[in-house]
Amino acid sequence: MELLICILKDYRHVEAVLLGFVELGVTGGTVVEGRGLAQVVGSDHPLFASLRGLFPGSSHDSQVVFSVMATAHIAEAIALIERVTGGLDRPGAGMLFTLPVFNLRGLALEIA
Repeated sequence: MELLICILKDYRHVEAVLLGFVELGVTGGTVVEGRGLAQVVGSDHPLFASLRGLFPGSSHDSQVVFSVMATAHIAEAIALIERVTGGLDRPGAGMLFTLPVFNLRGLALEIA
């Protein structure tokens, strides 16, 4: 099992990602709204606010998707996210990473 964490800069991609997860057989996920470093620091410090243009997408809130899934689904989930976003290698598109999950309570997963 792995925890996939995906930070999407475009809120319009969230629904497509979640629907794609369901099609893959991944039925659990949580989405929270987040603010990046450039937003937080820039709002309090005028000097940093003027540098905000250096961080693509920093003027918008991010959508953070958390989903625990069987390791067998990870490659497909990443491919799906890349398709939906047009590629996370594009500046300001977002980012993702996975972490191993060693203990899990409260969620039943079918391990493929």
